[in-house]
Amino acid sequence: MLKKTLSELVLIIAFGLVIGLIMAITANLFVEGVKLAATFRADSQWANFTLLGTTYSYASVVFLLFAAGIVVGLKKLFALPGWAGPADTIYAAHSSAQNLDVKKGMASTLAAFITASGGGSVGQYGPLVHFGASTGVLFRRFLGNRFAQDIFIGCGVAASISAGFNAPLAGVIFAHEAILRHFSLRAIAPIFVASISADTFDQLLFPSADTTFQLSQTVPELYDIVPIFIVLGPLLSLVAILFMRSLRLSTQMAAAFPYSKTALPFIAAFVCGTVGIFVPEILGIGVETVNQLIAGDFEVLMVVVLLLAKLSMTALCIGFGLFGGVFSPALLIGVATGSLAAAVLQLFGFVDIDQVLMVSAMAAVSASVIGAPISTVIIVLELTGSYEFAIAAMIAVIISSLVTHRLFGLSFFDRQLLDRGVDMTQGREAIALNGTLAAQCKLSEFVSVGVASSGQDAFDKMKKAKLMEAYAFETDGTFAGKFDLFGAQEAGSQPVGSILDRDPIALGESDSLQTAMNIASNFVGEAIPILDSERRALVGVVTEGDLFHAVLDVQSTVRRIERA
Repeated sequence: MLKKTLSELVLIIAFGLVIGLIMAITANLFVEGVKLAATFRADSQWANFTLLGTTYSYASVVFLLFAAGIVVGLKKLFALPGWAGPADTIYAAHSSAQNLDVKKGMASTLAAFITASGGGSVGQYGPLVHFGASTGVLFRRFLGNRFAQDIFIGCGVAASISAGFNAPLAGVIFAHEAILRHFSLRAIAPIFVASISADTFDQLLFPSADTTFQLSQTVPELYDIVPIFIVLGPLLSLVAILFMRSLRLSTQMAAAFPYSKTALPFIAAFVCGTVGIFVPEILGIGVETVNQLIAGDFEVLMVVVLLLAKLSMTALCIGFGLFGGVFSPALLIGVATGSLAAAVLQLFGFVDIDQVLMVSAMAAVSASVIGAPISTVIIVLELTGSYEFAIAAMIAVIISSLVTHRLFGLSFFDRQLLDRGVDMTQGREAIALNGTLAAQCKLSEFVSVGVASSGQDAFDKMKKAKLMEAYAFETDGTFAGKFDLFGAQEAGSQPVGSILDRDPIALGESDSLQTAMNIASNFVGEAIPILDSERRALVGVVTEGDLFHAVLDVQSTVRRIERA
């Protein structure tokens, strides 16, 4: 036992160190690469033009169209039907039947990098989260089944958040809160090591990384701001819901586009690039714009323009195929909303609260979008180093998240899964049951006869097999129907074709265990046939006992994962 424990400990530390190093390098290369591209784009003097006495640049249009071409090329090169993000990560962590496509995950992260580098109004954290999950799954191929798939995924996710935000505690909590959605000692140990390793390597290899948020004000007493957040929380929820509905609407518009879908990324690139000519602050991942908003560098009218432009252009880019994350845009949208709220409150004499309003609004909107309120508060705590800012943000986050959950759902990612028919609110067990085919159960033996066989022959076969039901087939082997022992006895020397139930209660070969259990709840008989998609061939038969055993196996697996 001691040898096994030491071996597992060494494996946990080694795996955590390696994936932490990979994510620290990847996250920083992603962000620094986007920054370098933004600088190059801003310095492109050849694209400058003058309009009404003001100099603008159309470089954003050129760069985004070029990025769109690369993104379209990547999709064709890897023959991908679509990109993968946090929603796929969540589903894979909850379903053993749903494996992450590593190639798709890596290509999606590259597509997000190309889009953000070209100036697309997208974020980096979602793609990095999925990259971390894909990396974890890739390691599982070499390390075998030492740990469950969700632990490998959780390690990659925690390392990506830790490296992306320089927030190791938030990485651990985000992996459990937003992805795994359960806590266990077996999972938390490797996830802790991966998250801390990512932050350590981040500080060691990239010590000059800029602080994400720059604050100069202090937080007023809670009794002064709690009433404000009680009123502001639902409004922030509505902003988050508007953002998420815009993303879904854009995706639906793209699906209904009557012409070649290849044109969609180029349309998004042209429109976003054109808007970026006049409002360049919305281009890219927007970290500098967030700090400018917090510092109060924009007039109220410009803040309104930034809010509307960022919301609409992010929805357009992501919905039309310029892949990227939604967390960073949510941060900017939240800060802009908080800035507008501060401007309104100043009219009523509330001063020196604009930064706490902006940080809290940023946390509330982003937490409502990603469905991770605790993680978001911890991110604020680790990035600001201020307990007071974290407590103030917590008030807004909880109220906004509660309203969003009631009106929209737990998160944008959960809604994406719901659109695919996966309801995360049912829990891991229901997802596992829906992800397991009834045809994968241990199938029972059955008696089969031709439709021309006599009832007596069928009766003799059923008696010998000690079965009460049998199945008849046409001469070409297609399924004809079902009959029981009493029907066969009644038919006697007549063909069984005359006594068949030609449309019995049956399962399809693609029906899940959950569907099978619902059907079995109204079934009376010995066994349920499983038919192919055209109901012409018998795949096998299952008894209620077979289904119960399969369900108990799934429940046992889920309990082992969640309580280990």
